[in-house]
Amino acid sequence: MRYIVTLFWAILLSNTAVFIISAVDGVEFNAMLATGFGVAITIFVALLDILNQDMGISEVEPEK
Repeated sequence: MRYIVTLFWAILLSNTAVFIISAVDGVEFNAMLATGFGVAITIFVALLDILNQDMGISEVEPEK
């Protein structure tokens, strides 16, 4: 479920960023490029999560 939420926000924020950048530069907005960035960001976050679990970082107890 958390990856679906991550995908939603990554696509939303990347589309917003690409829209603003294309408006400032005066070029045509490319929704496919922006959506591709969102999917790439989601894959990157998922890989970081898997790496985090493999390294055992999530199992570290907080200091008191």
